[in-house]
Amino acid sequence: MKNLLSLIFLLPVLAFAEAKNSAATCTDKTWLNADTLKKSKVLLPVFKHYCYSDQSGSYVLYLTEKQDRTYGAEKLSSAVEAHLFKIASDKSLSNVISIRDRAESEEAGMEFWSKLTEIADIDRDGNIDPILVYRFYNQDGANTDREAFSGRLKIIMFYKGEKVVIRAITGNLDGERQTTATENFFSLPASVQKHLVKKMEGMYKDNLYGFDNSYQFVPRKSKGN
Repeated sequence: MKNLLSLIFLLPVLAFAEAKNSAATCTDKTWLNADTLKKSKVLLPVFKHYCYSDQSGSYVLYLTEKQDRTYGAEKLSSAVEAHLFKIASDKSLSNVISIRDRAESEEAGMEFWSKLTEIADIDRDGNIDPILVYRFYNQDGANTDREAFSGRLKIIMFYKGEKVVIRAITGNLDGERQTTATENFFSLPASVQKHLVKKMEGMYKDNLYGFDNSYQFVPRKSKGN
């Protein structure tokens, strides 16, 4: 394993504003057709889906959740998946990239934070770079612990056919918090790296999630979820 390096971005703290996405409303009911989903191996219930086009073609992105853990009126999931497909001229779907993740048995569950989803051309190269966020929750007795300084979180960007993953754990003490990124984060254009850091700073400022204060990233060799 190569020597670990720390990368610190000195950026102003910005309040998070939901991105203006380039995704169009998926008005074509084909994409939610049971046969279409089964053929494409989208097996979990679709929570959200987005359609968009860029210079490379047209796409549909599915966010799916199992929603099998109940806490009062809340429903969380033991597993989530996301699937990005390219749409052919005959409306057939070819898989571009997928993610699959599971909550630990001791966790209350997990869910996508759809309000933090971005479907936009981050580096202005003519291609859309989807960014997804999902969070893992700890249990608080019979309830879900939704405090900002509790649980785990992942931010995943689909960039040029690869998954760029930022993982964060948090806690009430500084020493309990850590933010790491897959190695391909460090080869992203500077504008894209800064965009992701600003996103985290905004989440911290809005008391959504308690990242470590230094925003230090430790490279990881794994490029998985």
